[in-house]
Amino acid sequence: MKFTKKNILLNQEAESKEALLKVIAKYAKMQNIVDSEEATYRAFLRREAESSTGLQDGFAIPHAKDETVKTPTVIFVKNKKHISWETFDDQPVQYVFALLVPKAEQGTVHIQMLSALATALMEDDFKNAIIRNTSAAELVTIISNEMIGVNQQ
Repeated sequence: MKFTKKNILLNQEAESKEALLKVIAKYAKMQNIVDSEEATYRAFLRREAESSTGLQDGFAIPHAKDETVKTPTVIFVKNKKHISWETFDDQPVQYVFALLVPKAEQGTVHIQMLSALATALMEDDFKNAIIRNTSAAELVTIISNEMIGVNQQ
């Protein structure tokens, strides 16, 4: 999985978690990552219904595992404002790493992607770099360095 500027959405203006998940699903369809915007959105909602993907310090890792996902992908979104999301520290979310995974790869690639990001998000240096940077090019480098070894092509 190659992480490029196409995997980054900056300055989004979503007002809610659902609105942000719709933005991601629509973008994934536009980028030909998924076959169906609606199915992808529903997959995000199904996962959120199981348990929240909100973490802490303003971060969340929602995931959509669905047969309409064509290729494993991470999309990073930086929203302009904080949005309500159930998190470990009861704080809103502004930084989202959305995982899109073909259903057939949910037990392998999905776990690798989630593990790499969850580990990175335990590091203050990584979180601070994500929060500070407004350059897509810089963010690609920062995030790619953490994703090395996760199905890099």
